[in-house]
Amino acid sequence: MQNTKNVVDYIVTSRFELIPGQALAVAKGAIQDCVGVALAGARQPGGSIPAEWARKSGGVGSATVWGQDFKTSAHDAALVNGTAAHALDYDDVTWGLIGHPSVSLVPSVLAIGEMINAAGRDVLHAYVVGFEVMAKLGRTTQPHHSLDGGWHATGTIGAFGATAACCKLLGLDADHTAHALGIVYSMTSGNVSNFGTMCKPLHAGLAARNAVEASMWAQAGFTSLPHPFDGPRSFHEVYSRGLPADMKPLAELGEVYELVVRGVVIKPYPCGVALHPAIDAVHALKKDHVFDPGDIASVEAGVTKYTFDKLCYLVPQTGLEAKFSMPYTIARSILDDSIGFDTFTDRLVREEKAQTLTRRISMYVHAGIEGAWKMGSRPVNVRLHFRDGRVLERQVDISKGNPEVAMTPEELNVKFEDCARLSLNSASMEAAAQALRNIENLKSISELTLHLEGQRRAVAA
Repeated sequence: MQNTKNVVDYIVTSRFELIPGQALAVAKGAIQDCVGVALAGARQPGGSIPAEWARKSGGVGSATVWGQDFKTSAHDAALVNGTAAHALDYDDVTWGLIGHPSVSLVPSVLAIGEMINAAGRDVLHAYVVGFEVMAKLGRTTQPHHSLDGGWHATGTIGAFGATAACCKLLGLDADHTAHALGIVYSMTSGNVSNFGTMCKPLHAGLAARNAVEASMWAQAGFTSLPHPFDGPRSFHEVYSRGLPADMKPLAELGEVYELVVRGVVIKPYPCGVALHPAIDAVHALKKDHVFDPGDIASVEAGVTKYTFDKLCYLVPQTGLEAKFSMPYTIARSILDDSIGFDTFTDRLVREEKAQTLTRRISMYVHAGIEGAWKMGSRPVNVRLHFRDGRVLERQVDISKGNPEVAMTPEELNVKFEDCARLSLNSASMEAAAQALRNIENLKSISELTLHLEGQRRAVAA
């Protein structure tokens, strides 16, 4: 049962002092980004509807529901905050997972941390442990788990990483940790068919909630199969049945840090990360050439098979669908100089000029890109065909926000403020930002969460 043992041993024996400084720095930036996008997501229907459900459920006030002015149970707070954090698809990505790590990790560790009055350093440590487990597990089975299996790794694999983080924060021993991982194995879910709907962010919320419950139930003595990554009917055998798996990354835990080697993608645009290279390509073409969108006859976007499979909306009719539409996003990038919150509203999606241009844009699997593709990028080749016969072409292999083309500290601060101000007043926003920047020095994580309460506001569907 070596695979599970590698995971459990790492969780239990990890020490804060042994974590590389770069890993801690990346983790702190990811935590701040996640809290910011969750505060913006709280103002979306996908964030406010779960919040109202939790408010009416009346759970014990152990943990803060960010931006909603109430507390509830730790597991419901994790569910609501995790769903809000993914509501805009503006949250981070890591390529080992090919998914979103922080939307399950941050809501779960902050909820448990607030409940047990944990120190900020311990919460940060738990995040790192959960991230590493999640990313290594992703490397064992991705991209097949999502591409061929149809699973949303943010929900399925993410639940294991978040559970690892919660176990670390609760100080569970090896036996209880193994049972927690086995418990959450029976709770993992999330399919790619729900991309472009409110259920995609729900996958993140469920992973966060399930992690809280699994770790707390294990702590109380609830038992399970204690080796979910080994033997007959293991996670890989059931969830990636017949698909290749490589378990060697699990042996790297504690030795090679994913936070250092691959890091995280902090998104500059609130949409699926597979769209980001196309946005950058169009903006680069617009910078180098002057043209009228009305003169464009057609546009082709060459992508990987993975991207082609996930971006299923050719002519979207809602903002959520548009976040997974290559034709619409390219059309909007041609029409507008910036891509932001308003880009993915129902009103702009249905705008006649956008719909007309969207119908002229196609996406296909680019043989050269597919043949060279490795996890760690989502290359897109954009080719504009004009009515006069001109052709403009640009390929972007690594989009802005990746560690190789990182957002500047100033850009990250602007993003946080743009998001957080939707739920917090200026004083709370500044205090929260200060606490996040110094999370390892907080005597209690409540020094952060008390600034995240915000005010209840109605959000129209």
